[in-house]
Amino acid sequence: MSITQPKQTKLGFMKAGAGAGLIAGFGLFSSFFGIDQWLDLPIGTFYKTIGLTMGLDQMPAIATGFLAHMATASLIGAMYVLASSKWRFFQLVTVPKAIMTGVLTAMIVFTFVFVPIHLFVMSPILEVQLVPTENYSYDEQNGLATVLYNSKVITIAMTLHIVFGAIMGLMAGIFLHDQYEKVPRKRGIF
Repeated sequence: MSITQPKQTKLGFMKAGAGAGLIAGFGLFSSFFGIDQWLDLPIGTFYKTIGLTMGLDQMPAIATGFLAHMATASLIGAMYVLASSKWRFFQLVTVPKAIMTGVLTAMIVFTFVFVPIHLFVMSPILEVQLVPTENYSYDEQNGLATVLYNSKVITIAMTLHIVFGAIMGLMAGIFLHDQYEKVPRKRGIF
């Protein structure tokens, strides 16, 4: 006697996607600290920039940046899997397709969300905050200036978004494999 699994609901898809996004977000967690070291920045600078724009400083800024990063990763994952359940092109019928659509989703997010927020929200706020130099040590000023003006930051961010999308797609494909097991494939992985 076989037990059939019920079809996923919208909420079920969103939970699976949020989990996939969180796993991908945690997968990048150590990368941020490694990039800080690679660019000779104080540890936690990438997370700290998010908290600084919210008016926080030091450890609370880093913690808030981390939590905002994880919440965003979870939201992106939930929206990605919900979209995949609605549109045939994005259906996660195979794990390789899930990885490809995850990377595509991450590039869309990078292009239409990250870059505008970085250039038109984060950078202006951080530039204003850098003016009263007595609030920041030399290392902090140098780190924030690097995040604002170093062209490597955009390249690194794009690379990390691609890695995030691949991990998110992989995990979503694994989580939802049973949902798409009987979906007819047009060609190969699609």
